[in-house]
This record gives sequence, structure tokens and C-alpha cells, in this order.
Amino acid sequence: MSQPFSSSFSALQAHFQQPDKPGQQQTHNPNGTAVPSGRNHDAYPAAEFQLHPNSVPVQPRSTPSFQPDLGRDLPTMPRYPAFGLIPEPTNQASPPRPPEMSFGNTASGITSMQSFGPPSSSVFANPPVPALSAHTPHGGEALPLDSAMADASQIMDEGEGDPMDTTTDALLERQQLLFQDNHPLPKLPRIRGLSAKHFLGETKSNQSPRRRRGDTKRRGPRKAVEPTGDIKYRLNMASNAYMDGNLDEAIRYVEDAIRINAETYRAWTMLASFLHEKKEVKQVFTAKVIAATLQPKEIDGWIQCAELGIKLADEFPEEANEFLQQAIYSYSSALRVDNKHRPARHGRAAIYSDMGRLKSAVKDYTVLVDTCPYDVYALRGLARISILIADIGAQFADRPKAAIEAYRLCVAHFRENGLDSDFPFGWEDIEMFVELLAYVEEFQEAVHELRLLSRWHLTRSDEVFWDAESDDREWDVDNIRRLGVASYQDGKYPASSYGSGLPLELRTKLAVYRLKLGEQDEAMRHLDFIDPDSSDVPDLLSDYPHLLLEGAAALYEVNNLALALRYYEPLRAPDLLDAESLVRIGRCYLDAGDKRQAEECFTAAIDQDESNSEACIDARYELAKMYEAAREEREAYILVNEAIRLQEAREQARLETNDEDDIDDDEEVDGEVAAARASRAGMETEPRAKTAKRPAKPRGERPKKESKPKAEPARRRPKVFARTEELQLEEKRRANELAEAWRAVRDAPASSETDGDSQGPPSSFMAAAQKLVDDFRSYRDFYPWDKYLAHLGLDQAREKVMARRGNRNLLAMVERLSHNLNPDDPNAERQPKQVAISYRGVPFEEWLDLFLEYAVGLAQTGRFQQAYKVCESARDAVIFSKSKENMFLIHVTWAACALRGRDEETCVAVARWLMREYQYDTDPFRMFSALSRLCLSPASWYASGPVQKYILRQIKLMDRAIGDRGSEDSGDEDEASSGRVYPSKNLDITLLMLYGFILFTSSSFTYALNYFLRAYTLDKTNGMVLLTVGHCYVHYALKRQSENRQFLLSQGFHFLHKYYNLKQSSLDAAQRQEAHFNLARSYHAIGLPHLAARFYQLALEDVPDDSANGIMGRNDLKLEAAYNLHHICWTGGDVGAVKSIAQKYLVL
Repeated sequence: MSQPFSSSFSALQAHFQQPDKPGQQQTHNPNGTAVPSGRNHDAYPAAEFQLHPNSVPVQPRSTPSFQPDLGRDLPTMPRYPAFGLIPEPTNQASPPRPPEMSFGNTASGITSMQSFGPPSSSVFANPPVPALSAHTPHGGEALPLDSAMADASQIMDEGEGDPMDTTTDALLERQQLLFQDNHPLPKLPRIRGLSAKHFLGETKSNQSPRRRRGDTKRRGPRKAVEPTGDIKYRLNMASNAYMDGNLDEAIRYVEDAIRINAETYRAWTMLASFLHEKKEVKQVFTAKVIAATLQPKEIDGWIQCAELGIKLADEFPEEANEFLQQAIYSYSSALRVDNKHRPARHGRAAIYSDMGRLKSAVKDYTVLVDTCPYDVYALRGLARISILIADIGAQFADRPKAAIEAYRLCVAHFRENGLDSDFPFGWEDIEMFVELLAYVEEFQEAVHELRLLSRWHLTRSDEVFWDAESDDREWDVDNIRRLGVASYQDGKYPASSYGSGLPLELRTKLAVYRLKLGEQDEAMRHLDFIDPDSSDVPDLLSDYPHLLLEGAAALYEVNNLALALRYYEPLRAPDLLDAESLVRIGRCYLDAGDKRQAEECFTAAIDQDESNSEACIDARYELAKMYEAAREEREAYILVNEAIRLQEAREQARLETNDEDDIDDDEEVDGEVAAARASRAGMETEPRAKTAKRPAKPRGERPKKESKPKAEPARRRPKVFARTEELQLEEKRRANELAEAWRAVRDAPASSETDGDSQGPPSSFMAAAQKLVDDFRSYRDFYPWDKYLAHLGLDQAREKVMARRGNRNLLAMVERLSHNLNPDDPNAERQPKQVAISYRGVPFEEWLDLFLEYAVGLAQTGRFQQAYKVCESARDAVIFSKSKENMFLIHVTWAACALRGRDEETCVAVARWLMREYQYDTDPFRMFSALSRLCLSPASWYASGPVQKYILRQIKLMDRAIGDRGSEDSGDEDEASSGRVYPSKNLDITLLMLYGFILFTSSSFTYALNYFLRAYTLDKTNGMVLLTVGHCYVHYALKRQSENRQFLLSQGFHFLHKYYNLKQSSLDAAQRQEAHFNLARSYHAIGLPHLAARFYQLALEDVPDDSANGIMGRNDLKLEAAYNLHHICWTGGDVGAVKSIAQKYLVL
């Protein structure tokens, strides 16, 4: 505690404590004389002190006020006129006393009781003053609090106030100032129990209740701070600028206000308005979201943000996911404010449905339907999602039944209370209801409900006699069969309320359900309305293609393939069939014996490849069976392996879908989903029982999904069963396309001809090159069988293992084909003709140039993995692999692509191939060093273990050859011995230096010196060797493990000065400047800046002519030397030199 604080505190203590003997305190009697306070407290019986909220003890007005003796060093305790005398507690156990109180500017709540310990910061607060009840010890009556305060004010006004109060106020003010400058004393713990009850007047009734552990009540957001004056000024200036039409200036003012305080709601709303004027919709959306966050209780703001996010998702499809996620967050924020806000829940459920988050969507729709059973919009969404989610797992199999019950309640409500204009119940709802019944295979109930609800919708609810009829004569267009019913009254209702009034969609549903029930004759009466042979096919395809597809699918499922083909065929011309429908029509053609059409349908289904669907797997399987029967085992083997791979990917996707949990954290999880999550560990892996599938819509009505780029090349599939003339026409058409592509490639500038800073070759070149490269890679005879399968993404060993867990038919076929084909047998390979010098009339050298140019173009556009695939395809082609020069060009291009992508691992792999193929040459080692140097990445692969082992084996081989102990190559660590012999009798200095640099990079300076010194003995005038040996000594001296640092530094600078003298004798200024800089940098590194500065100055004076930069960059080191010298001068405090160097050399 500081001395001033101690003095003030001591003065306060002296003011409130007795100055007499230890253990004895003074009190004052009514006459103003001090009375010693001891063990006897008969004058102040403790029982007379009780707490009362409405009265305080007051002395009679005739009692003279106490005048303290200011001349004493330790003043006695004052007597306050309104309260009389309050005794001091003694060391004996006695009942607690109430704290002393005062009025006006006096220190309220300061007590003189020593048992409370030192005063705390709460002393200077103004707590409520409790009153004292009953009679005072001197016989004074208890007066109300207002009366006591009035009497005290009157006494003070009459000049009878205590002079010590002024002193007390001054001391308290002084101590409060000291509390601000010094650390306050620690606060006392809060009084509890009986003491709190007597002294603070606390009872259970006035205590604040504690929050229980399970209490989930949340506090609201804090109140927004009133904007300061500078913010208001900027916002007003922004408004004025906007009114003047200066939008950019207005935005600058608003952004300045946001910079001062980003929580200003008005600033963000103004910014959103200004950005809206500039048509910057993305920034508007961001500003609106932040503004809504600042006012989280405003639901309209969140709804506007969500609607804007949905609009932006449509405008910018590439960023649709981010905008939809933000829209979900906005709707969720609105629901946190009002959990019953139906538009917000509708919007969020719709977004969940579009994004495929079915669990969350069905949860929101369920809440909407539970709160409003006749909300048809929510019912439609619930019905659609229930059908989709039922295919995920067995735990959601009862969702369609729940939707059916919800529809029953809705229908009962409307039939009892009439239709509601806000929730129109129409034909769409009837169709959805009966489709739910058909999904759970209640076809008879679906027929009954369709007829009943259609009759009710056509205002014929009283004709219940039609329910007794087993056929659908009620919905005939004519009256021939209806007149046979006795209860039917012709003319009671218009003809439009019977057959012609039934929509064609529901009539098709009736036909499908009758087919499911085995009533084909009754079903064909309805299908005649959409019969392609008797109807106008163009109008039918333009208006009702989905009805044709639904009818054909129903006929196919009841095994009426010939009739189903009649409904399928009109849909092939406009390409309205999806993959599943193409597989079905292909099987129909197979049943009819038309293999050519079946092959086309299966191939078209494979080419669509809709997200690895089951139909694509079935198409490959059916096509593989056809090719196996036609003795095309190779193509069949490829197809069946593709099917196995797709099945594996589909199974993996299904498992990931089951494991994901997209339930919102802000709401409770419903019982069914919670049960599903609890039983997830024991989820069935077998597919559930097959139910009636919802008929697929035509391809034209489905939203087109963005296709993902394929890693494998597009393969041209042969047509085995096509006619000869068709094959010739197809081949001619293909040749014309490729010839046009070659013209586009030759006319467009290649990647090597473009500027290095450009974005790569033009798109026309890339598109044409991709088409040509894919055609070359799809030619099977250009590759060995295993390489060809590898390029197609097929691994034979892995596929056989995975097949054991897949379809048994696929397993049996792949085993059978592998034995019959035996692709590992070299005799089974169809070798390319040796006399071939071109492909499609283009020489192979030009094809190789195309491969390399296309790979470099892919690397320039950032598609490095695809560039590696192209280089790998060129390497594996038997046409190119026979030429050593072609392989060298391929690997150099591969290294160039890796350099563009800063892929050190690939650079090192290519360099090791060069060192292995051109063994015992110096240039591959230099190539390895150059690639590692040019790759802008950490030197992790350069000094990796495999590289060190390989280089060390080359050194050992060289040493054995020089020492006549055998020089046969031991091969790579992963390969067998190559059997090659080291041809030379001289040591390779480049190999020694390379291994020394690898050890130097690993900080193994002691081992690196061995190889550097061996290189020094071979060439003592090599500047690089001298510089490297010197630096190795210096760096080794700077390590903590060095034993003789002075010796190492002397050795290092001996070699450095030899290097310096060698370079100084050169006529090239660049080499002299390099020597100045390297020596200066070495002195700078060991902490000798006065020596370093001299050589830096020499580097600034001896400047080379660097007008033409070299291939490795500029030669002038003036900027580096000036920057380092600038730091030395700054550290030494030479500000003038710092300024002059910066202005002369470092200012651009």
C-alpha cells in the first residue's frame, strides 16, 4: 500500500476508533461526555435493538449536538444528531450492532465495528439505510424515517452540524481519488446467514432467486449503444452526399462510420441501400445480414435476408450453396425469435428439400402440419419428402404412412368445414394423396380414395352408389356403361362432372393402379387416352410426356414388355428418357430380339451416368452379358469392372448419407429421428424390402445438375451389333470431327507460344486438344492391357476383392471373364503393327507434341493432376515408350508441369528417373539440383531419406570403381540391380557436391565437410567449392555442439577469402559484386557489422550491367546489399546514413 493511501486510511481509522487504552473504547452519553466502554453493557441492552423498515431511533431535539475536540491527535467518535449514541463492539461476544448511518454528503454505511475488518470499496457506495425500531436506550420514541431526516436537516440548517463532517467528506473524497490511482483493497465477502439478516435486512422474500441448473431462460440482446457524435455526423454527411447524387462519397462516409463502430445498425442499412443503387447485389446481401444480426429480434429483416439469398442462389449457381446456407441461417434466426412463424419455417423447409437435407425438411414440414392440419402447402412438401426419405433407411419407412394420416385429417377438415381460399385443396393434392397410398402398395385403397375425392371435388358427393361398382364406369366418357347402374340419374349432373371432368393425370393413375391389381382390361380403357398410335404424338409429347413414361413403366413392371415398348418408343426421339427408362427399353428390345437397338439404349444410359445410379450399373451388366455372348471378352471385362467400381462408390455414398446428421442445434430432435440416431450403430446394411417405386419424370422436366469433371479419359465405346453401314457412317463422322479438331489445334497458339503471365492457351485449343487426346487414349492397341485398365481407373486386384461384397452376378461374371481372357498372358495381347507411323493420318511425332502442349496448357490453367494424367498416358503408350528421346521429352514436360504447381515430390520423382536412365552422367545430377532449386517449396523431398540413399549408393559405386573393388550397380532401393558398370576412373565432383549439399540442408555439417573437402582436393580453384566449404565451417561454428568455434571460424574465412580473391581477379563485374556480397553476408552472420558494412559498400560501388537479365534472374545484387547495409546503419543509430541509402537505392 502506498504511503498517501496509508495516511488517509490512518486518518479515517483515527476518526472512528477510540484513542485510549487497549481493550477499552469510549462512548458518549447524552450530555456529550466520553464514557469508557467495557464489559458492562447494562446501559445499552442488546435486546432493544431490532430491525424495522419504517422507523429509526432519534434523540430528543433538546439534546445538544456533540462538538468534537479538533485539537486532539486522535479524534473521538462523533455523535450524529439523528441517531444518538451507537456503542462500539468489544472483544466479548455480544449481539451484532447495526452499522452507523449518516445523511447528506456524509459517508453512508461506514461502520466502526472492528469485526468487519478493513474497509473495502463498497464503503463508498450508498446502500439503503435500514431503520431501527422500538425505544432507544434513553427513552426516545421511534420516529418515522421522513421525520428523522427532516429533524436532522433542521438541526444542520440551524448551524448545529458537526464540524467533523466536513473533514470526513474531504478524507473520503481524497481516498476515492486514491482508489482510482491505486489498486483498491479486495472486497469483503458478502455477509450471509444470521448476520445478513440482522445487519442488511435480508429475508428469503426479498432475496433474488437463484437460477437453477436446468433453467433454459435466455437473456435478450444488450441494448444498442447510442451512436456518438462523430458517427452521426458521418451518417448525415452520407445522406447529404446521396441526395446530391454522389453515391461513392456516401459509401465512403458510411464505411468510415462502420470503421469507428461496426455495431451501428443505421450505418449498415444505409450501406445496403447505397449498394443496391449500384447494383452490387452480393455486397447488399452481406450488409443486410450484418444489419439483421445487429437487430436480431426484427423478424422482417431476417426474412428479407433469406429471400435475397434465395434470389442470389438462382443468379449465381456457382455460389448457390453458400447463399442457401445463409438463407437457412436467416430463417433459423427468425424462428428463434418466433417459433410459430410459418413463412420462415416454410422457406427453410423448401431450402432443405432443394439441398437434399431430407431429415431436416421432413422435421419442419411435420411441425407445420401439426400446428395447422389443413396447410396443403406443407402437406405437399411432407408427402414428397416422405417418399424420398423412406428410401434412406428402415427407420424412416413409416414416414409415408404418417403423411397419409395427415392427408386424411386434412380431407376430413375440408369436407366438414368447406374449402379454404387460403389453403386451396385441388387436383394436385388428390394426386399426391393417392400416390402416397400407392407407395405403401395400398392400390385398392388408392383407387377408392381417387374416385371418392374426385367425385367430391366435382360436387357429386351424394352419389355414393358408385363405390359399390368394381369398375370405373363412372369415369367413362360416354353413358353406355353408366346407364346400367340403377341408381344413376342421367342429366342430374352435367357430363363434365363425369368422365371428361377427370384430369388426364388422375386417369393415368387409375390405369396404373388397375394394372397393379391385375385388371388389365380396365387399365387399358384409361391408357387409350394416351395411346401413341391413336393420339397426336407431337401434342402428346409436348404436353404429357410424363404420362407416357408412367404408363410405359407400369406396363413394364407387370411384364408386358411388348406393349411397354410401344409407349417407350415415342420418348426416344426427343431424348426424354432417363437412365432407368433407357435400361428398361433396352431390355424390351432384347425381349423383342433387336440387339442393335438394345445396345444403343444401354450405351446411352451409360453415357448419361447420373450420379452412379443403379440404372448405370444395370446397363453395364446387361451390355457385358451381350458382349460376352458375342465373344468380346475384353470389352465385357472392362464393363463389368466399371460396374463393380460404381457399386462400390454408391455403397460408400449410402453409408455417408446414413451417417450424416443435419438436425439443427437450436431445436429439439423429434422422437423418431432420435430413435434412429440411437439405433444407428445397428443399422441394417441389406437393402429394405422392395416397394412400389415412384415413376420417374421425363428427363426434360428434371433440373440439370452440374456435371463433375471426370478423372478418367472419356472412352469411345465400340458398337458391336451395329450394321456395317452404320459403323462406316459413324467412323466417317468421327473422322470429320477429329479433322476439324486438328485444324483448330494448328490454327490456335499453343501453350508454349503464349506469354508466361497469361492464363494459358485459348479455350478453342484446349477443347480441340482434349477431344484428340481422349480419342488417342481410347485406342486400346496403343497400351498394354494392365496400363489400359489403369488409365480407365480399374485395378484388377482391388476390384476382385470388392466384388466379393457386391452383386453376386457381377462377381461370377468377372471371375469367368478373367479366366477366359487371361489378360496377364502376353500372348493374349494384340500388339500394334510395327509398320505404323501415324494414327488417323497424323504422324506420331505430332501426336506427342499435342500431348505435351496439352499437358502444359492444363498446368497453366491450374489443373495439375489432369496434366500429370496426360503425361502418364504419353509415357505408357507403346508408340512413345520405345524411343528414349520421346521419354526424355515426356519427363521434362512432366517436370515443367510440376514446377508450375510447386510440386516438389513430382519434381524429385522426375529427376530421379533422369538419374536412373542416364546413370553416371553429370547432367542428371545438375538437373536434379536445378529442379529442386526452382521449385518454390520447402526442401523436404530434396533431402529425403530415399534420395540420400540413392545418391550415397552412386558414390559408393564410384568409389568401388576407382578402388578396383567392383563397380556393378546395386539398383534403386525399390528395384532390382540394373547390372550397369561405372564407366569412368575419375571421381565425379558434381556427385560429391550434390550429396554434400543434401547433408548441408539437413544441418549435418560435419558429414557434409567430408564430401566438400573431397571435392576440394579434385578442384582447388573452383569458386563454388571454396564458397561451400567456407560456409560449412562457419555454420558449423555457429552450432551449440561446436567445440573449437574460433578454429572453425578461422578455417571458414580462410576458404571464403580464397573464394573472394579468386572472384576479384575476374573481369566480370557481376562475379566481383557476388564476392563482395557473399563475404559481407558472412561477416554479417557472425555479428561483425563493421566488417560487413565495408564489403556491402564495395558491392554498391562495383555494379554490373544488368540490362539483360539471365535465365535464372537478374545478376545485380545492389538492392540486397543496400537493404542489409540499411539495417546495419539503423541498428547503429546512423539515421542520416539510413535515409540516404533508402533514398538512393531502395526507393522504387
